[in-house]
Amino acid sequence: MKGISQSGFADAFAVLEECRIDQAPVKGFIYPFFAPGGMYGANWWNIDSSIALAGYRWKDRAFAENGVRNFLAAQKPDGRIPLYGDDVDSRYAEEVSSLPKLFGVAYSLAAESENMAFVRECYMLITRYIEWWLSRRRDRETGLLSAVFEETFVPYLGKIGKFGKSGEYAPVDTNVELVLGLGYAAALAERLGESADKARYETLKSEFVQSINRWLWNEEKGAYYPYLLAEKRHEDFLMASTFLPLRAGIAAKDRAEKLVKLLLSDRFGWNTYPVFSAAKDDKRFTVTEGDYQFNASWSGSVWSLLNAGIVQGLKDSGYEDLAATLAYRTVKEFHENYAEFLQPFNGSGHGVKRYAWTAAHYIGLILESIFGIKIDAEKKSASARPLLCGELKNETLSAENIVLPDGGRLCVYVENGKTRLQIENSGYRAI
Repeated sequence: MKGISQSGFADAFAVLEECRIDQAPVKGFIYPFFAPGGMYGANWWNIDSSIALAGYRWKDRAFAENGVRNFLAAQKPDGRIPLYGDDVDSRYAEEVSSLPKLFGVAYSLAAESENMAFVRECYMLITRYIEWWLSRRRDRETGLLSAVFEETFVPYLGKIGKFGKSGEYAPVDTNVELVLGLGYAAALAERLGESADKARYETLKSEFVQSINRWLWNEEKGAYYPYLLAEKRHEDFLMASTFLPLRAGIAAKDRAEKLVKLLLSDRFGWNTYPVFSAAKDDKRFTVTEGDYQFNASWSGSVWSLLNAGIVQGLKDSGYEDLAATLAYRTVKEFHENYAEFLQPFNGSGHGVKRYAWTAAHYIGLILESIFGIKIDAEKKSASARPLLCGELKNETLSAENIVLPDGGRLCVYVENGKTRLQIENSGYRAI
């Protein structure tokens, strides 16, 4: 692939291997897992350890499935999955979780598994986690989730810069993740024959979509903003999470058009190193270099977490050419630069230099977006619908030896706009 070397792609998997912790059990996890990398040590973190599985599943599905089982083992009786292994934070008087990216990771592995016992485990994990969010974080008036600390990015610190509590702050990203999680729960309920559950999760999903659009959209500014529940107003901070309602049709067509116009403006760095995590003309926009600096590093730096979500949102909303462009630009930005975050004006890597979730997003953007690979265990099929920007449309591309659920191998070849799949030692069929 133009600008992307085989050695660089292999190095992304090497980053994951470096972050792999094989000594188990560790603080509730019973199988080997991925730590975030660098200064974060040999501990598991809800969001980092789950996202890493999404990338590594293309190499070792058994490891990734056991990684999901780790979260089942660590899940509390009320459904909460802790922020990280230590699960103690003196800044809060209440129990804390994390931005629930785990929903999507568990669903992907379930959709790609023929083991129905594992599919049901994933369903239990997702649905119990949903119930915790609904019971502990849902606001009665707006119907939205509130969030504290790293249940959202940027964490809300309140007026005086102190850590807040649940019931104060309804962010965009957490509520979008809940919408996605409810969709995953409904899909798995259908596969498992749980028709009543399917209907309930679909109803809840619709409720959250309506709440996001009623309470988080700012018509005057043409963007989605977090909502301060007690003060009944938007938080005046324009973050890249404003683009996440492009996912799953949350934003209607007219709003999607406004979001895309905003994305393509210079405010979020489209012409430099997209996507800035905050608008550069926002008063909180900050450039950080060196070590991770908490909220400041989420207020301007480029993060693979945000870019990957925006790519998928553009796809969901029908902006495939823009999705292709952003996917490729993100891959180039992070190629052989698997840092925690990037400086927004020169693309240099900062924070942890070999960061697990960055490597996993890089792998996912190449295989799942640019090559468009999809595995469906229920249909025993493999497909590829490449998402190619102008720079790649005349290129010859190949992705080889991708592990299928039955241990077979998939190879995808793209040449002159035509895609060819080759499957070896597998009962899966190419479609």
